[in-house]
Amino acid sequence: MPVRRLLAYACIYILWSGSFLAIREIVGGAAGVQSVPPFFSAGFRFTVAGGLLLLFTQVRNRAPLSLRQFGSAAALGFVMFTCLYAALFWAETRLTSGIAAVVSAMIPVWIFAGEIFILRTQRATAIAVGGIALGFLGVALLSLSGPARGSAAAHNSGVAVLVTLAGTVCWSGGTLWSRRLVLPQPQKVNAGWQMFLGGLLLLVLSAASGEGHRMPPPVVLLSARVVLSMAYLIFAASIVSYTAYVWLIAHDSPTRVSSYAYVNPVFALILGAALAGERLTLLQMAGAALVLAGVVATLMVRGNPAPQRRAADADRTAMLR
Repeated sequence: MPVRRLLAYACIYILWSGSFLAIREIVGGAAGVQSVPPFFSAGFRFTVAGGLLLLFTQVRNRAPLSLRQFGSAAALGFVMFTCLYAALFWAETRLTSGIAAVVSAMIPVWIFAGEIFILRTQRATAIAVGGIALGFLGVALLSLSGPARGSAAAHNSGVAVLVTLAGTVCWSGGTLWSRRLVLPQPQKVNAGWQMFLGGLLLLVLSAASGEGHRMPPPVVLLSARVVLSMAYLIFAASIVSYTAYVWLIAHDSPTRVSSYAYVNPVFALILGAALAGERLTLLQMAGAALVLAGVVATLMVRGNPAPQRRAADADRTAMLR
């Protein structure tokens, strides 16, 4: 494998996997360490990342933007970025980064289910339905697992799993809806507008929910932990890795590139255990294994009647990192 392609895969496998731990470092906080409010953190990340991506693409490609394209990007920015990342950042105040990554891996399963039962563009084979069922069963186990059954911590953990799952439904629905929308081109411009507008709406949500009154002092906001984690999310996860992904889509098989969907959760679990001391219970390990099995089955059995559409769907799903 050429060095450039190998580096690109390293980006989407490793750098994207680390984004869940970086989010946890910002909004979860360690014992006795004040954290940054989740909606503000998510809004800051995507407003800056989207703005930088737009600036970069405008320098290289001054494609005109119609009002219809802008409206479509704004709608998807709300459904896919505001809804999903409000859920994910909030959930990681209560979940380990590894569990959040595993639940987020349900997105390809949701999209496949939508293609079968709503759009009717895929056949409901036994393997397909079995993969969807495995994913649901895995999430159910994760939502039931927790520190101690019946405790407040266990309840909060279960709710956080369900909130994360609801966010993945929004992202998947937006992906399916986007097939009928006229979106900005090229894809980097589309991603930039969705990130930027979704980030602005997250900042509005932060202000409306009163996060300004819970903002930590500057010594926390400017601490090495927060600054480095946010820089990682903006540059490594949102810009560098996404650029590597777009390059891979143009130079390799979309099926092979889509392998990030089940590699990322595994790497996220490893990084969480190695760098943050996160540990899974037996029930959580069983739930994670079932979700990953469902994702693998979904990606393996999914038909490919329209390669360009499949690549575009993967492109939008890839922005979830």
